[in-house]
Amino acid sequence: MSKRFSVAPASSLRMAFEQDKHTALLKHRRSMERIAELMRMKPGTLYDWLEELRMPVHALPAWEHATGGSSVIRYLASRGNHLVIDVPRGKDMQACDVQGLQRITHDAIGALIGFSEGRVDAEETMAALLHAMGALAWHRENVSKANQPELDLELAP
Repeated sequence: MSKRFSVAPASSLRMAFEQDKHTALLKHRRSMERIAELMRMKPGTLYDWLEELRMPVHALPAWEHATGGSSVIRYLASRGNHLVIDVPRGKDMQACDVQGLQRITHDAIGALIGFSEGRVDAEETMAALLHAMGALAWHRENVSKANQPELDLELAP
């Protein structure tokens, strides 16, 4: 299954920015200074935007490209009751893909039960449900493309 499903969706904008920064650092070894450079801006401006949670909308595509993460875009879409999914290439399904999906849906159902019993808050429950819906939608698209897989091309960063 897509590595995108290894981390639950952010429950706040600050958390979404932190997840994208974490992706940039761990996956691409990019510091905040390097992210600012890729966005063609001064690091101080970027730090200010993140501190105030006031990044201009026109800068979001550059942020996503520079960090390699999509948590902010996904968080903003979810606040408008939209679901963003990665479009899969139509790859062969592995047992671990289905096991991962089962784990995610199990966690979501557990959160829903916990919410109904008053043990889990609404934000955490919604994040778990969004995580499960995204994973299910990804698998649905993967199954629909199984007869016409796309080439797995990687672009240089």
